[in-house]
Amino acid sequence: MKRLNLPLICDTLFCSVCAFLLFFTAVRFYTKNAVLGLIFGICAALLFGALVFIYISLKQDKRLLLSRDEKEKHLLSLHLSLSDDNYILNLFQNLLGAKAKIVGKRVICGGQCCFFNFKMSPLTEDDIAKVIKYSTQNDKVIYCNSACIQAIALAENFAITLVQLDEVYAALKQNNLLPQKFVYGGAKKVSVFKKIKARFSRKLCAPLFWSGIGLLALSYFTFYPIYYIVSGGIMLLICTVALVFN
Repeated sequence: MKRLNLPLICDTLFCSVCAFLLFFTAVRFYTKNAVLGLIFGICAALLFGALVFIYISLKQDKRLLLSRDEKEKHLLSLHLSLSDDNYILNLFQNLLGAKAKIVGKRVICGGQCCFFNFKMSPLTEDDIAKVIKYSTQNDKVIYCNSACIQAIALAENFAITLVQLDEVYAALKQNNLLPQKFVYGGAKKVSVFKKIKARFSRKLCAPLFWSGIGLLALSYFTFYPIYYIVSGGIMLLICTVALVFN
């Protein structure tokens, strides 16, 4: 079941109401005809509401697609970092084409010698140095998740091409070679209780304490003290719980 897109609905209704009020008021003021103003107002509300709905929908879809891509990239980086050498070699042999062949822990294809170094942390100068020391007549290419600035500079100095996660992801996606199931499927959802519990830190104490005291003090000067007393008491209670359990 598709989740109700409340922000989209609220934004569309708000713009529709604004358009209706603007056109209804303007037409009625200049023509002195309420019916004509009502007709123009309804038409304007439907027109602008539809335009806003389409615009925001497209914008949300684009943002959602980018968000999904970023999540997939993150999962792919973990997946490649946790996969064994044979899996990596076979995957990139398929990516590079039928002429690609596996030689040791490298793939040779089209005059390029491809190295693979997928790990959680960015490549360092030491990682690049190991490839520099390797003797080959082919151009050297390193596939990796990321590399530090110094490593990138060193690779450029020795004519080594770095293919990082964005390019790897785009190539695998374009060739329908993204893993059907990632090694690491993402973090488990945190329960509501744990989220609430995580908020009870000592940092809450000071603002809650002064807010609670302030509300209790204001209860002496208002005609409805019960609301201030209850709200202030709840804040002081939460402050005490956060202090005691942390």
